[in-house]
Amino acid sequence: MPIQSSELRFYKSATVSDASSNGGRMSANEIPDGVKNNVWPDVPQGERLAGSTKFRKVFFKVANDDDIRLINPRLFVETPTPGDDRVLIFPGTQTDAQGDLTGSERQYGSGWLDANVSIGATSIAVNVESAADAIFADGDLIRISDKDGVDDATGNVEFVRLAATGGVTWNGDKATLTFAAGQSLQSGYAATNTRVGSVIEAANVEAAWDNWSGSTVAGTYDGSAPTTPPSTTVPLMDSIGSIEQTWTITFSDANNFTCVGDTVGDVGGGSIVGGDFSPNNPDFDRPYFTLPSIGWGGTWANGETITFRTHPAAIPVWWKRIVPAGANSLSADKVVVAITGESA
Repeated sequence: MPIQSSELRFYKSATVSDASSNGGRMSANEIPDGVKNNVWPDVPQGERLAGSTKFRKVFFKVANDDDIRLINPRLFVETPTPGDDRVLIFPGTQTDAQGDLTGSERQYGSGWLDANVSIGATSIAVNVESAADAIFADGDLIRISDKDGVDDATGNVEFVRLAATGGVTWNGDKATLTFAAGQSLQSGYAATNTRVGSVIEAANVEAAWDNWSGSTVAGTYDGSAPTTPPSTTVPLMDSIGSIEQTWTITFSDANNFTCVGDTVGDVGGGSIVGGDFSPNNPDFDRPYFTLPSIGWGGTWANGETITFRTHPAAIPVWWKRIVPAGANSLSADKVVVAITGESA
C-alpha cells in the first residue's frame, strides 16, 4: 500500500524559538492543515510598522502504519503569501534550535512567472519578492505549477533542473532561470497564475537507528559484543511512535534491564527471557522501538549497558517569515508549503 496524503503530517518543534530541555526535537503537537494561525500568529500593527523576522520549525512526518518510507521527498513553497510579508524555508536538523542558526542558511521560496512561456522553452523569468533572499541557485531543482491548489487534478505541474553553471542570473527582483542541458518545459504556462519555486531535495524518510554501542564482559546481542552494531536482529522502528532519542539499556542482573531516554527519561524495563522489549510512546500509543528478544546472548551482569539512538520518520524544516517595515495589513494572508514524494 502506498503512503497516503493523510499520512504526511506537520508537527511543531518542541521549542518555538531557542533551546529548551528538548532541544529542537519534534513535539507531539500536530499542526492542523488550513487552519488560521496554525504556524504563525497574527502580525500586530506595531510589528508591521517596525518590521520583523521570525522563525518556526516544522516537521513533515510520515505517519504510515505500515512503516513505508517516503522516497525522493521534495519540499517547496507552493504559493507565496499575497501580503507584503514573505515566507522562506530551509532544512534543519532533528535537534537544532533557533540559537543554532547562523544566518547563512540556504533559503528556498517561490515567485511568479514573469511572462507567458510555451512548450519547449529552455529558460524562464521569475519575479520574486526580494532578490536578497537568493531563493534560486545554480543546479537547483525548481517546481513550476499553474494548478489552483497543490492537490488539484486539473492544471499543469513539472520539476525542472537548472544548469549547474549560469543557471540563475538576476536583474533586480527578477531571476532568469536557465535549464540544464536537455531540459525543457513539457507544458506552456501563463504568467497570470503560474508559481515557480525552488525545491528542497531531502533524503528518503523512514524511522531509523544508529550509534549502537555498549559495555559488557560477556554479554552479546545479535551474536556479537554490543560494541558491534547488530546486522541481523536489529531494533525494529515504528514510523508513528519513533522519536529523536538516545536510549540507554542498563542491566540490574543477568536477565533484567531498564531503559532510559536522554530527554523522555525512564520508559520501563524488560528481560532477556521475557519477550520483545517495546516501550510505549504514550503520545501516539505506539512503540518507540522494538528490541527483539531473540538477539540476546552470552552472560549479562549488573551495571552493563547498551546505548543506541533512534530517529523519527520526519523531515525538520525551518520556516522564516519576514515582515518588512511599513507592511500593509491583510486579513486573508497565508502561505502554502507542501511536500511530495513516492513510496514503494
